Amino acid sequence: MHVPYIDIHTHCTLESTIHEFSLPNIIISKNYLYPLPCSLGIHPWYIDSAPTSQLDVLHDHGKRKQILAIGECGLDKLCDTDWALQVDVFRKQITFANSVQKPLIIHCVRAYQECLQLLKQERVTVPVIFHGFDKHPTLAQQIYRAGYYMSFGPSILSGKKDDLIRQAPLDKIFLETDDKSTKIVDIYMYFCRVRNIDLNQLKERLVQNFTDTFNYQLGE
Repeated sequence: MHVPYIDIHTHCTLESTIHEFSLPNIIISKNYLYPLPCSLGIHPWYIDSAPTSQLDVLHDHGKRKQILAIGECGLDKLCDTDWALQVDVFRKQITFANSVQKPLIIHCVRAYQECLQLLKQERVTVPVIFHGFDKHPTLAQQIYRAGYYMSFGPSILSGKKDDLIRQAPLDKIFLETDDKSTKIVDIYMYFCRVRNIDLNQLKERLVQNFTDTFNYQLGE
């Protein structure tokens, strides 16, 4: 079996191939719905002042087979969206993810303790992936201890996040391109170089992580 590269979070809707599996993120009220495997959620930047219709879309479409995860959703202290509204919509997306038993992909900016607290309060029962993580290793360890996953993106290529790579438990990570034009293979190669592991070993490990996290068979 060919072991693909996995891009767990991208805003580019290219079809996956046998060499690369990409999971595009569809943001409700910003992107068109997508017929292939993707994640779907209400991003904190794009929450309507009365988000009932956005939540209706999530509930109507989030149950569909091609929606593999709920998100990106979460909290962002740098955006203009009202904080109480962000918290309310995040809570509701955690509850929905629990109800459909699909993983959560988390967007978090300067609100990690609040995100972790809400996930605990809402008794999250599904896998949780903090996407695009590039913060301090101490915070990373707190997230791993909670049982959650972390996804590293193009920011690791700066060479300033090597400690995150060296300390990451391989069974709790994913890699992603997010909204950048970086190729996922370059992120894999850099991770392997810093971690001093074989590329095929990393590919196989991330495929196993995907299998453990998502109710989806690669190659479907």
